[in-house]
Amino acid sequence: MKELIAITTDGQGSPVVSARELYEFLGFDASQWARWSKKNIVNNPFGQKGLDWDVLDIKSSSNNGSMTRDFALSLDFAKRLSMFARTAKGEKIRKYFIDCEKRLNKLAPALPNQLLVDHAQRIADLEQQLKQMIDSQQQAARSLLDIPRSSEALPEETTRIKVQRLVNAYCRAKSVGQQEVWRKVYDRLFYLYKINIRAHKRSERESWLDVVDRKGYMDKVYAIASAELTYEEE
Repeated sequence: MKELIAITTDGQGSPVVSARELYEFLGFDASQWARWSKKNIVNNPFGQKGLDWDVLDIKSSSNNGSMTRDFALSLDFAKRLSMFARTAKGEKIRKYFIDCEKRLNKLAPALPNQLLVDHAQRIADLEQQLKQMIDSQQQAARSLLDIPRSSEALPEETTRIKVQRLVNAYCRAKSVGQQEVWRKVYDRLFYLYKINIRAHKRSERESWLDVVDRKGYMDKVYAIASAELTYEEE
């Protein structure tokens, strides 16, 4: 089985994985790591410090050797975080953790009765917590349906908004910067349509996208973005 994320052991010999490695594998925005880890690990009401996760302060090889924050996650907790990612990569890594647990269980010696009881109780507790989360989500969905709806029709999205949504989604999926993506789009605009957008003059307050809009090239830019800003799972 191909190793997707390294699995090590903590001080008690239990298998753990790096939260940062999991975050990077899921393809999340690197700039949102601190916010994500605080919400999904530290402040997670269904994650217990010392049982599901522990803090790891690691000396960085860069930044003058300053300390960087990571977390050691149990496989159970890592599976839950992967599931809530709701992406193909999240499901892939969740199945990987399940396979790893099966392999570890085959290699492990028979556990004393009390440990087996404790393990079974922990699984039951996790299943109950998951049921509560699902029930809470379903209740929120029912409440949403009960909210009165406006009869006013929404205005149709402009082509410019559609282009911006495509670019934003691509940047999040690929973890790349906006500047790099727009450069790619404008390069393709020149290659396919012989339109050099940077040859046009723009005012101090205009962006290049403003120029595209003003010159009437937005449909061509939308065609390029629709065809080429696609996400393929690695």
